[in-house]
Amino acid sequence: KMSAATQYKPNIARIAANNGMKHLRYGQHLKKPPQPIKIWKIVKGDEVAVISGKEKGKRGKVVKVYRKELRVLVQGVNMVKKHMKAQSEGAQGSIKSMEAPLHVSNVSLIDPIQKVPTKVKFGFLEDGTKVRIAKKSGAIIPKPPEALRRQYPRPDGGDKDTKPDVALMKTVSERDDLLHEALKKLTILGPKCEFLKQMAEIEEMEKLARWEAKQRRMAERLKK
Repeated sequence: KMSAATQYKPNIARIAANNGMKHLRYGQHLKKPPQPIKIWKIVKGDEVAVISGKEKGKRGKVVKVYRKELRVLVQGVNMVKKHMKAQSEGAQGSIKSMEAPLHVSNVSLIDPIQKVPTKVKFGFLEDGTKVRIAKKSGAIIPKPPEALRRQYPRPDGGDKDTKPDVALMKTVSERDDLLHEALKKLTILGPKCEFLKQMAEIEEMEKLARWEAKQRRMAERLKK
């Protein structure tokens, strides 16, 4: 027997069957995954304030940013208790308090002058550097050192890497250039290029002749 979801919404029925959610019916929709943020204004190491939720008013430092989940981990905010298993035989388990991630929309950066939560916009300095600007006071919010530090450092070539001045050095003399041109004319590459040029000229002449013949036929038809 076909359910209402299978009869009217085949896409929802297929997704519901794969996920074990058979309670979906006609008119019901699955939750869309969160849309990723292209440009993040909050980075690791920022001082933020919670602007909504049960932790509203608290402030802390961003410890980690979960970009796929659109969440941030703030130090000392949104504490939860977690039961920890015993690590070895004979030891007892324990209950530890730790931070839980908050949605990025629930936190806001702090104005460096007025010390209140503020919205942020981007701007550019005279040298072209992109900076964050607080809308409350117009002050620049610099990025913390944690955000400027690369998680995966760039590889260093060391002694095996070629230096720029050596890579740009010209190692071919004028005499070698003349010798190369002379050898190029003696090989089949020179005659072959001339042959291709001649064939291209012949093809252009044939196209022009066909176009002129077409114009003459059209003129004859108009006269009739």
